[in-house]
Amino acid sequence: MPAAEASGGPALLLVADRVRTLDARRPEARAVLVDSGRVRWVGKDPSDAPAGARRIDLAGTVLQPAFVDAHVHLTATGLLLGGLDLSVCRSVEDCLASVAAIADVTPGRVIWGSGWDDLAYPEGRPPTAEELARAAGGRPVLLTRADGHSAVIDRISLETAPLARAEGVERDSDGHPTGLLRREAAHVARRWFSAELPQAQLREARALVARHAASLGIASVHEMNGPDQMGAEDFDAWRQGHWPIEVVPYWGATDLDFVAARGLRQVGGALLLDGTLGSHTAALEEDYADTAGAGHLYEADTDLVAFVSEATRQRVQVGLHCIGDRAVRQAVEILEAVAGRCGLAAVHAARHRLEHCALVATPLIPRLAALGVVASVQPTFDIMWGRRGGLYQRRLGAQRAERMNPLGPLVDAGVCLAFGSDVTATTLDPWAAIHAAVHHHRPAFRLDPETALEAATVGGRRAARQDAVGRIAPGQRADLAAFEIDGDHAEACVLTVVGGQVVHGPPVPAAAGRAQGARA
Repeated sequence: MPAAEASGGPALLLVADRVRTLDARRPEARAVLVDSGRVRWVGKDPSDAPAGARRIDLAGTVLQPAFVDAHVHLTATGLLLGGLDLSVCRSVEDCLASVAAIADVTPGRVIWGSGWDDLAYPEGRPPTAEELARAAGGRPVLLTRADGHSAVIDRISLETAPLARAEGVERDSDGHPTGLLRREAAHVARRWFSAELPQAQLREARALVARHAASLGIASVHEMNGPDQMGAEDFDAWRQGHWPIEVVPYWGATDLDFVAARGLRQVGGALLLDGTLGSHTAALEEDYADTAGAGHLYEADTDLVAFVSEATRQRVQVGLHCIGDRAVRQAVEILEAVAGRCGLAAVHAARHRLEHCALVATPLIPRLAALGVVASVQPTFDIMWGRRGGLYQRRLGAQRAERMNPLGPLVDAGVCLAFGSDVTATTLDPWAAIHAAVHHHRPAFRLDPETALEAATVGGRRAARQDAVGRIAPGQRADLAAFEIDGDHAEACVLTVVGGQVVHGPPVPAAAGRAQGARA
C-alpha cells in the first residue's frame, strides 16, 4: 500500500529556517510537529512545541507542503530512468547511436526509449524500422515520441506485433510500413511491448521512479494508466504495491465496472478525446498550419454524455484528455449536458477533471469555471514548445499559438489548476513546472509564484478530492518536503515526509532530542 496510507512512526519535530504553510491562518512558521501521520502543531518557536518528539534540524532549508504531480505515466518513466532518454538527441544519427549504446550495456533486454522529436532533427523524420533493427542488433526496440502519442519500432517487431488492423501504421510511397506508428497503432505496440518486458525489468522500473519522485519532494502522483497505456496488470501493480509515495490510480477507459471492482472513485485521465499537436492528432476547430486536416475527436458525444452522467450519479470522478480547442469544447459541452441531466451540484461534487486543457477558446473559460472542473495542466509545455518558432507556432501558426496554456486567465476565472508533468513528455521536476508558469512566454498567461506553488501542491489534492491534505495545519495529513534555499530560490530536496513517514532524507533520530548530523 502507498506510504500515505500507513500513517504512523515516531513523533517528529521538524525545524527549518522557514515554513511555508499555505494556510492563511498561519502563513509563516519555523517548526512543525508530526505525530501519527498528521500535523499536530505549527509554530514560530520550536521550544513551544509539545515535548517528547524526535527533532530533525533542517538549517538552511524551507519546509513546505510536499508536491503533487497530477499527471504521470509511472512505469514508462521508470523504464526511461533506467534506460534510453532520447530528449538530448539532435538527429536520427544521435538516436541510432543511443540505441546501439544501450544495446551493448543491457544484453537480453527489450530496448524501451522515449523523447525523440523529429522537429528538432535535420532529417525531419524519426529513425526507420530498418535502421533500428541494425542499431539494436535484432533486439526489440520501442521508441516513443516526446509527446507520447507516436512511436517507432524495429523491423522484426513491426512484423511480429498485432498491427494488421490497427489504424495509424505509417507507410512509404510503395506501401511498406516505415516503423512509425500513430494513434491506435502506437497504443497496440505499447501494450504488446509491455507484455514482452521481463517482470524483473518492470519491477525495477517501478521502484526506481517511485524513489526518484520522493527525492524531488513529491509525495503523491496521479498515475494515468489504461488499456491504451501499460494495461491492467501494470495498473494493479501500482494500486496494490508498497511505495514510498502515494499513487492515485486513474484507469483511462469508459469502464465503471473495472474501477468499481477495485474500490476506486475515479476513472479516466488517459481517456482520450483527442491526441496531441506533435503527432497532428489533437482535434482543432481549424486546420493545422503545416498539414491538411484538423485532427479528429476519438469519442462520440452521445457515448460520453451517457458515461459521464452515470459516473456522476455514482459520484465517480472522470478525467478527460483534451488538448485541441475542438476537444476542449467537446469536454465543456459534455459536462454541461451532464449538468442538465444530473444537476450542477452533482457535477461540482464529482469534481471532474480536464487533462491538459491546452488550447482553450476564451469564451469557454467562464463555462469551465461554472462547471467546477479542475484543469490538470502542464506548464512545462510552454517552455518546451511555446517559444518563437517552436512546435506550437509550427502546428498552429503564430495567432493560435498565442492562446496555448492560458494559466492566468483560467485562475482569474476561478478554475482550480493542478500541475502535472505528463512524464515522459517532460521532466518530473516540480520546480520546473513552477518556473514555467511564472515565466510563461505570454505575460498575460503567467502566474505569481504563490499561485504556482498552490497549483503544484494544494491543486493536486483538490484534483484527487483530498481536502484534508495539502496545507501545513493541525489535523492535515503530514505530507511535507524541505528544500535547500539560495536567496529566494529553492534547490535540492533534502527531506520528504509522506503520511508522517520520512521517505527521503536524513535518518530519523533514535531517541527524542536534537538530531545529530541531520542538517541537510
